[in-house]
Amino acid sequence: MIGKTFSQYKILEKIGEGGMGVVFKAHDLKLNRLVALKFLPSHFAANSTEGQRFLQEAKAASALNHPNICVIHDIQYQEERQFIVMEFVDGVTLGQKIRGGPLKVNDSLTYAIQIAQALHEAHKNGIVHRDIKSHNIMINSKNQVKVLDFGLAKLNETNRLTLTSSTVGTAAYMSPEQVESKPMDQRTDIWSLGIVFYEMLTGELPFKAEHQSALFYLILNEHPPAPSALDRRIPHQIDSVVFKMLEKDCTQRYQTTKELLENLQEVKSEFDIAERTVKTKAIAVLPFDNISPDKESDYFSDGLTEELIASFSRLKDVRVVSRTTSMQYKGTKKDVKTIGRELGVRYIMEGSVRKFQDNLRITAQLIDVESDAQLWAETYKGQLADVFDMQEQVSKQIVDALMVKLTPTEKVVLTKRATLNAEAFDCNLRARNFLYHRTKKSVHAAVQLFQKAIELDPRYAAAYAGLGEACATLYQSFERKEPWLDRAIESSLKALMYDSSLSEAYAALALSYFNKKSLNEALTASQKAIELDPNNFTGYWILGRIYHSTDRDREAVEMFKKVVALNPEFYSAYGDLQMTYERLGEMDKYKETIQAALQVYPHYLLLHPDDARAHMYCAITLFQAGKPEDAKTTAAKAIELNPDDPLMLYNAACFYARLGEKRLAVESLKNSVAAGHEDYEWFKRDPDLDNIRNEPEYIELMKGK
Repeated sequence: MIGKTFSQYKILEKIGEGGMGVVFKAHDLKLNRLVALKFLPSHFAANSTEGQRFLQEAKAASALNHPNICVIHDIQYQEERQFIVMEFVDGVTLGQKIRGGPLKVNDSLTYAIQIAQALHEAHKNGIVHRDIKSHNIMINSKNQVKVLDFGLAKLNETNRLTLTSSTVGTAAYMSPEQVESKPMDQRTDIWSLGIVFYEMLTGELPFKAEHQSALFYLILNEHPPAPSALDRRIPHQIDSVVFKMLEKDCTQRYQTTKELLENLQEVKSEFDIAERTVKTKAIAVLPFDNISPDKESDYFSDGLTEELIASFSRLKDVRVVSRTTSMQYKGTKKDVKTIGRELGVRYIMEGSVRKFQDNLRITAQLIDVESDAQLWAETYKGQLADVFDMQEQVSKQIVDALMVKLTPTEKVVLTKRATLNAEAFDCNLRARNFLYHRTKKSVHAAVQLFQKAIELDPRYAAAYAGLGEACATLYQSFERKEPWLDRAIESSLKALMYDSSLSEAYAALALSYFNKKSLNEALTASQKAIELDPNNFTGYWILGRIYHSTDRDREAVEMFKKVVALNPEFYSAYGDLQMTYERLGEMDKYKETIQAALQVYPHYLLLHPDDARAHMYCAITLFQAGKPEDAKTTAAKAIELNPDDPLMLYNAACFYARLGEKRLAVESLKNSVAAGHEDYEWFKRDPDLDNIRNEPEYIELMKGK
């Protein structure tokens, strides 16, 4: 074929081949342009069924005029060969691009939007592609999408051909309705685009198996991991879009490409804004390795990491990855390039701590991920009392290495020392470590250690803030006793008296006021916490709960989404999101949040096996996901861990109500109230309790509000 001329087209080279034909690059001698010729295999006659399908492809595609659809110039028949003259696309297939690994999030969104625009044009003209896959989507030299091969399209108005002996679509991209040979419409294209979108984001297909039967089983029955679970750079809003595109029940999927396009464009707009607002210097401080003889010194290395993160967070020209995100890399085997890519930062700081009795050695280095260059490295040796000098030197040298220009205020902030008492500092770090374990016993231990730190240094603002958070946590999660709230408020206010710039103190105050039902004060405190530290997820969480409690559910959703973005393992926020979406009647997003939560619990419970509340939240989520037996086992574990906790009893009431065990649900709710959990306004809003609203004992109980 090479060198032959058909009509005015001289064949130059072969560029592709598929079940429906061979494609050649050709020169249009009359118009002096490059084109692509697609030939039906010579052994197919023009008047055969296959020939009719080929002609149908041409007619369908030629009716479409859109910048993201490959243009059809002509249809010809010569030397008993039928061929289509198409636009020549100078570029590569999307499949070839993905072969090099996941695409950037922004590129994935851009391509998904262009593909959706092409499909929207086709759908408006009554054409369903039915074979969307990464290998029939081209990216030209101008980075523009061109969708090829509408050869398997089904014209709604001229559907006179029946495919009897061929499989429509490529297996990995096939929708559940294609697998089951059910009627197809534009929602099939939306599913296949969902597969392509997932592939672009992660570099992997969501459903993979060695045999077609196993692959079809996965498509019909299993749910893939959330894209953000495979790559932390991917915003959770994108997870929601992907999961909705891949709804197995097509009635729960996006119903039109117009609806999908609106959502994709909204997510891209949010992503672009976030990208523009990212400061030029972005750094992640990874958890320092504890190389001490005493492995219990983890609290010190973790605490030092947190102190440095807090210090850098106060600089306006530096974007610092939050503590909760950084700590997920503790003990990781990933290289810094991978971590930098996942976190979207150029600079990574890492180091180690060796602590033996009062002797201390700290090593640290700063790495430029883009150039893989070590910008700075240092080792510090001394006594525990020298830790403050070491911190100050590290901070200054990092700022110098990043070439950040400090304001006069920032210069003061960077050298400001929370305490000069090394023992108080050590107690505060130990207390923080206990507080993060979030069990009743560990939070009580945190209270004692924060109190000891304050005794050693009565002006230690950070210790007061920690004490405020610990007392508020005890009230909220374990002991509904008013003195805990009073002590929390008092401690938080003392922290602010000694340091009015402490975001943690405002967050503790917000948590306390919220539990005390002082919503206006809680609102002000949470907003101030966020203003001082945009990474303070507690501030967003309290703000979300305030909005939910005052029927501002749309605003609540945005706050809870922010919490999940900042701290993906904060399981309470997933429960709050589910509850809010359910109240709003947005059941697709409700289901997406359930799937996202189920990705979080296994890892969280592995790290925190004694967190009874997490077990119960997980049980409720498992039941919502249609796994009642797993849910019962998990709930039993939760109750075994903490049978007397009022909040646990409330969570048990929610679980039993969802399960349909109305008697047990009402009994658990009554026991929760008797133990001190009397949040009647929350009871009224919680959809978990909807099954028992008409129970006489529930009605009687609610009279006590």
